[in-house]
Amino acid sequence: MNLRCWLVALMMALACITSAQDDRPVLDTVLSNYRYPFDVKFISFNSQGKSLRMAYMDVKPAGQNGRTVMLLHGKNFNGAYWKTTIDALVKEGFRVIVPDQVGFGKSSKPVGYQFTFQQLAFNTKLLLDTLGISKIYLLGHSMGGMLATRFTLMYPEVVEKLVLENPIGLEDWKLVVPYTSIDQNYQKELKADYETARKYQLEFYYDNKWKPAYDEWLYLLTGWIKSPGYPVVAMSNAQTSDMIFTQPVVY
Repeated sequence: MNLRCWLVALMMALACITSAQDDRPVLDTVLSNYRYPFDVKFISFNSQGKSLRMAYMDVKPAGQNGRTVMLLHGKNFNGAYWKTTIDALVKEGFRVIVPDQVGFGKSSKPVGYQFTFQQLAFNTKLLLDTLGISKIYLLGHSMGGMLATRFTLMYPEVVEKLVLENPIGLEDWKLVVPYTSIDQNYQKELKADYETARKYQLEFYYDNKWKPAYDEWLYLLTGWIKSPGYPVVAMSNAQTSDMIFTQPVVY
């Protein structure tokens, strides 16, 4: 391929990347203008002196097998990406509960909130209590694996089975990686854009093999960057990054 053809191909590729996001609405800080794959409900509660809302999907099969699965999302995701997993579980008769943790997705992004895995586990238990659910199968992905482990340590009587999918926090990264402050993480989040987020996900999630379907999850991560409220999201992202780094499962 000569240089001219290569440049034309590059421009077309960049145009496709840009249009994948720019043609879509700017998302607000609680994704109220984005429709999840299933109906979203909320519980309201007070925590750390703040009035919060926690979003969740509660998907029930036509013929229930009597068991409930809770799915806990990773840091760079929210409940929406569990769609195909929900479909598969519901088909097998499971009731499926999928929360957006506080600070993520459609849930509140409280300024000045102290994010800990214990606090998120407490919030998650409150959701189950509100729904009257006493036993669950618990599946956590990535950061959700850290939360699932912490939840199980705190509430072993609730968890019948614990499933971890590519969990993090089973090692202490403070031993090998220099600490980055919340302020530094916040400045990094403010500079985030589609390209930087795509590069990160391409390397760490998709083995450098991008598929068009992945754009949907990237849109949910970057679609609110142009929102006036994005600095609030950026601070939540920075604080939860600090939570992951400083609160490993294995001490």
